Amino acid sequence: MVSTILVTDDNALDNAILRNYLYREHVNFVSALNGKEALDLLESRNIDIIILDLEMPVLDGFGFLELFSKTDLYREIPIILASSAEKEVYEKAFAYDIFDFIKKPLTQTDKLVFINKIRKALEFRKMKLELNKLKAIV
Repeated sequence: MVSTILVTDDNALDNAILRNYLYREHVNFVSALNGKEALDLLESRNIDIIILDLEMPVLDGFGFLELFSKTDLYREIPIILASSAEKEVYEKAFAYDIFDFIKKPLTQTDKLVFINKIRKALEFRKMKLELNKLKAIV
């Protein structure tokens, strides 16, 4: 089954760069320009990973994280922050149980790190889903 990644970023160039980095990973992409669009897409699509910027209009990354964290329906979806924010901002975001982060702008070296983080997040999601199935049996 092909995984679907939701890229939530209001910068079209950053969206394109992230997609380009993952082109050969054989994943589907869905884009949202803000946190509100991302939440709407979560209701209508099966999303495996969320890549989230923090600075966006309408509903920023922290607003998204606040609403996202209040529902158990999405608990197994890992979130990777991709932002140019400072270290303190990332530390604040970890309170929402994000999976990982990568600092923008991404360099060529970051590309391999980013791809590896995506692979690990997909493995994590798969394990969480399997665990949920086992819990349902018991």
